[in-house]
Amino acid sequence: MTKQYMILCVAGQSNAVGYDESKIPADYMDRFDTGRIFQLGFFGEDNLKVIPLGPCAQNFQDMRPYGHPDDPGIGTRGIHLPLAHRLLELIPADYDILVLPCAYGGTGFTRGEYGGYDAEALRPEPGIWRWGTESNYYRALCDRIAYALELDPRNRFLGMVWCQGEWDSEDAAGHRTGFDAMTADFFRRMEEAHPGRVYRGDWNRDIWYNMETVAFWHSYHQCPQIWEHYREWNPKTYIPIPRDTDSNEIGGTGLTARQRSAHFGNDSFDRVIAPAAAAVLARRLAAENEPR
Repeated sequence: MTKQYMILCVAGQSNAVGYDESKIPADYMDRFDTGRIFQLGFFGEDNLKVIPLGPCAQNFQDMRPYGHPDDPGIGTRGIHLPLAHRLLELIPADYDILVLPCAYGGTGFTRGEYGGYDAEALRPEPGIWRWGTESNYYRALCDRIAYALELDPRNRFLGMVWCQGEWDSEDAAGHRTGFDAMTADFFRRMEEAHPGRVYRGDWNRDIWYNMETVAFWHSYHQCPQIWEHYREWNPKTYIPIPRDTDSNEIGGTGLTARQRSAHFGNDSFDRVIAPAAAAVLARRLAAENEPR
């Protein structure tokens, strides 16, 4: 019998990609039940294959060149592996988790162009593009969720973890308009194509989780308005992150950005961020471990 998966999507910009530059602890992979955690591949021949999820997820943005010099080729870390591990206890034991990394740093709703799209490979054209209902990123996100659901009729969608907004810091209203339109289209589109395929929920705001960013951005231009809208959009799924959570100022190399405080680092995805996110997702997922 083929494996059955709970599908977790992580999308947005750099802090959704995961720019943790710090050296990977020697015991890092030992912390996780890697036998039940997979990703939908994106790079080269891995594309659209179910493959193991390592420290650096195969995102729209390739972070393999930007990891710590002591770990050449491994790349930076994000929330993907530690969050998936913590969600395993909230799903039936005969399900694995399939992570869909769908993020790229420096992206937003209000600036830039909409890039091209490879409809056969379900891949956005490489580069920094724009999010929105016409975006190649958004199209890839929807198509990859659909592809993962169609791998097996038992597969279910677990949730969307979204971290975005910094690039639109000078136009919070424009960000809000773009985000609201895209999410409304997402719920409509997925409900029409895949009714009944959400685990413990439906295609609505209760399965979309807006995660706060690193403290640096919370007083930057109009960023506070962006996260306040996220909180108002659905308080039940808003993921607050402590303001003292470590950034790349500790243990970082500066390879991903000169402003090291702009990105989570120092193993904080595992120590702080994934536990915070898992606690919010648990409000919906912990009630009863039976697939719908």
